[in-house]
Amino acid sequence: MAKRIVFHIASLRGGGAERVFVLMANELAARGHDVTLFTWNAEGPNAALRSPAVRLIDLGFAIRDEGYGKAKTLKGVVQGARLLKRLAPDAVFSAPEFANLLMALALLLARSRAKFFPSFHAAASLSSDRLGARLAHHLSRSVAARATRVIAVSEGVGRDLVAGGFPKSKVVVINNPLPPTVVGPGHSHAGHSHAWQAQLKAMGDGPVIATMGRLVPVKDHWTLLRAFAALRVDRRARLVIFGEGPLAAELQAYAQEIGIGSDVLFAGYVNDPAACYAATDLFVLSSTSEGFGNVLVEAMAAGVPVISTDAPHGPREILGDGRFGTLVPVGDDTAMANAMAEMLDRPKPAQILAGRAADFEVGKIGDLYEALLRE
Repeated sequence: MAKRIVFHIASLRGGGAERVFVLMANELAARGHDVTLFTWNAEGPNAALRSPAVRLIDLGFAIRDEGYGKAKTLKGVVQGARLLKRLAPDAVFSAPEFANLLMALALLLARSRAKFFPSFHAAASLSSDRLGARLAHHLSRSVAARATRVIAVSEGVGRDLVAGGFPKSKVVVINNPLPPTVVGPGHSHAGHSHAWQAQLKAMGDGPVIATMGRLVPVKDHWTLLRAFAALRVDRRARLVIFGEGPLAAELQAYAQEIGIGSDVLFAGYVNDPAACYAATDLFVLSSTSEGFGNVLVEAMAAGVPVISTDAPHGPREILGDGRFGTLVPVGDDTAMANAMAEMLDRPKPAQILAGRAADFEVGKIGDLYEALLRE
């Protein structure tokens, strides 16, 4: 039986949670459900991924310093409550963490009886010394109380939620889906040409090492840059960093400072992952924390060998404790450099990587989301 479903995400910028929700909205709409994607700001590359079958409601709020400000936040809760009254959904999915709290409040204001499935994408998301985060931790009890089920994107995030006070009986682990646009091994990519591809070619030869993600502290690009500098002492190689964020200028200056500026390309955000992986010989994730690690699955689906820090919690789960890729300690550039050299010399077979990535196909994850609607 078709359900009326609302997916709420704060924006459609280039983050992992945003991409996941657009993909899941598309998948459930394709299964015949009446799906609305509700966002406070629909600008961003993930907007282009939305299926025409998914209704978009955009409040058009301007983003300031990674957020919306107190006045707009309160306005968003009120307008969210009005929307819920008008649509009368059977189920509401929300993400990321702070949006879950705001949606719980909107549901309360609207006196909605919709099933509520808040989704948590970050490791230890309830732990912080900041006053605002401590307040959110306290208020998270309202999220737990209102939630029908709480979605954790990895087993580790699920453990964090239980440790933070969520009832274990309410927590369900549903991994993030693999975007269907990623090209598998043995296939050529026939997408549009990109400026970064010409820039990469101009950098000369040597294997291409890539990473993808927001240029923010948790991604720890500094460790990756130091590891790449150590690798470059003994062999030719090129590093491409896909992503944008507040640390862009600082990281570019650091690459110049340690002598690898001419071998590192800061390509910005590219909303064509297939093209990125098609140009990559080795993918490296250097994060200090990863609730899941979407990019690892994407790279593996494209047959690209992967190395990741053993960041809590997703990478170890995705890589099967190291069977499908190398895990190195967080912040250890020496171990990362050694792992890169070894993986370039003896890469994991593409078929094995793609087989593991198939466990996260969007259809399989869609089955788990749809099962929640029947509970």
